[in-house]
Amino acid sequence: MIDYIASILVRGLNIIFHFVPIKADLCMGRSIGRCAFAFNKKRRLIAYANLKAAFAKEKSPEELRAITRDVYVNLVQTFSEIASLTKVNKLYVDRYVEVVNMERIENAAKSGRGTMLLTAHFGDWELSSLVSAMKGFPITVLAREQKMKRLNELLNRLRESKGCKVVRKGMSTKNILKELYRKNMVGILSDQDAGRNGTFVNFFGRPTSAHIGPFEIARHTDSIILPNFIVRAGGPFHKLYLEDYIDVGRSEGREALVGGLQRYMSLLEKYIRKYPAQWLWLHKRWKSTPKRTVLVLNDGKAGHLNQSLAVARQIQRARATQNYGPFDTDIVVVDVKYRSKFFRALLTFASIFASWRCHGRMGFMKICLEKDSYEKLMKTYAEFIVSCGSSSAPVNIFMSKENNAKNVVVMDPAIPLGLKKFSFVIAPKHDRIKSGKNIITTTLAPNLVNIKTMEEAAKRLRKSANITKNNVVGLLIGGDNPEFTLSDNLLKKILDDALKVCELNDTDLIVTTSRRTNKTQESIIRVALQKNSRCRLLVIANENNPEGTLVGILALSNVVIVSGESISMVSEAVSSGKKTIVFMLDKKKNGMTKHERALKNLAEEGYISIAGSGELISLAGRALKDNTPAKKIDDTEKIYEAMRSLI
Repeated sequence: MIDYIASILVRGLNIIFHFVPIKADLCMGRSIGRCAFAFNKKRRLIAYANLKAAFAKEKSPEELRAITRDVYVNLVQTFSEIASLTKVNKLYVDRYVEVVNMERIENAAKSGRGTMLLTAHFGDWELSSLVSAMKGFPITVLAREQKMKRLNELLNRLRESKGCKVVRKGMSTKNILKELYRKNMVGILSDQDAGRNGTFVNFFGRPTSAHIGPFEIARHTDSIILPNFIVRAGGPFHKLYLEDYIDVGRSEGREALVGGLQRYMSLLEKYIRKYPAQWLWLHKRWKSTPKRTVLVLNDGKAGHLNQSLAVARQIQRARATQNYGPFDTDIVVVDVKYRSKFFRALLTFASIFASWRCHGRMGFMKICLEKDSYEKLMKTYAEFIVSCGSSSAPVNIFMSKENNAKNVVVMDPAIPLGLKKFSFVIAPKHDRIKSGKNIITTTLAPNLVNIKTMEEAAKRLRKSANITKNNVVGLLIGGDNPEFTLSDNLLKKILDDALKVCELNDTDLIVTTSRRTNKTQESIIRVALQKNSRCRLLVIANENNPEGTLVGILALSNVVIVSGESISMVSEAVSSGKKTIVFMLDKKKNGMTKHERALKNLAEEGYISIAGSGELISLAGRALKDNTPAKKIDDTEKIYEAMRSLI
């Protein structure tokens, strides 16, 4: 029924447009195109994301949005011209179409070989096939079969009325071969995704699946390939560019065919770069590309960055199960820096109203972020966005809209009604987020600790640690945060107790601080440990913190003592499978904090021991003598399964 109505509608438009001046037809088409841009959500998102993938480093969001709108305008103008095909004749072509390098098609016709006019969904591609016929070079065109049969047949009759022969579905390859063997000309459109079994060539800097079939046909029939692209020069005026021949001859090697395909795709890219609004961006051109990018937003907190990277690695791992290589998933880290706390609050409020219409409208981001941070984000295209914490959550939302990307946030984003704006929310139990389809509840914070990373880090660290004893105690020292403070007296007490543990149990001590440890505390640690023979390694994070230091310490330790203000460090210690003892810092506020609640749950379930006043020495001593394996928890598989469904 819809097919019948559509065919009547197009036929009616054809009758009307035939008697209306072409300039008026196009004016109407431009108006309809702008309306289509405003309301056609699905295809508009695809078009903008494609443009972002191609031009992110070169064009601003505002420019990309304007191009997307012009894509719709040009497309509806093209449809207006298709509906006006009955008025196209030799006089029309001579008036409105300039053929550049006409001698190339003339020479091809005289060559005594078949000629394949290879083009793309560019400009008014339907008109380009009629130009050839009107100039005395009739061609056979391979037309894509439309879902609506009546409409499809109507379009084919319009094409054939102007001297083109249309090859219908079912006999396409046979008839194309027949025409080329007869030394005739055929027209083929070739620019869309060819699936994972297609031939991958470079297109806009990405491996892109393309159809190599036209080049195989050209070799089989010893035909010339003549790339051509029609460009709308303004209104009804066009320029049809005939490019240099691509001749694969009778070559037997596949390299010649791939080389020819690459040359054609490079030509297409050249025209698209010059006239970006004239290509059909509305299909998923890079659907089959193996290359994907994960954008990790860094709010400046090392623990949050590690949690985000842990999730990004699970996306890499999930894609590996789909036979993608280790270098097919890029992880890009960009710092999120606000101009002030006020602007952070402003962007958080604005993110509540973020919708699909935000792409190309990053004004709030530009106002709220520091210039360098904003520009780096806008020049990054990614299919997946990952962040941790409430600070970077609003940027995550806006970047997912800008890139039409899937997004993941770790921890409660603290945005009113904001959970639905994320593909997945990975939240530890202590965040107390209500369950939902996109909520992944974990016991620990995501982290990068696993057997492989521990083995690699241990190899790098063992040389500098210079361990001499069979048993090792690892000490992870944090610092002040909004809820806890590390006093100098408490720090001295912890250092004394750690050294006593090592003396009483004849163990080595390896220590690292965090970036939260202040300079006064760093001085206290140096005085206590640098000349003590039990301390085999001391890493001051604010001065020198080689990659993998913390993981290496976990790998080399039998027992880990860690400050409890950092859920990230505690989670890493527990994930290492080592016995973990947590000492608490002094509280700044009354009442139980979510950190304390989380640690209490871990202790009740037997994953950690919490050392009260005077308990550290005895707890560590018992842990060193106890040969029972530590109770280990691993949320990784839960996160991995969620990321598999994400991709």
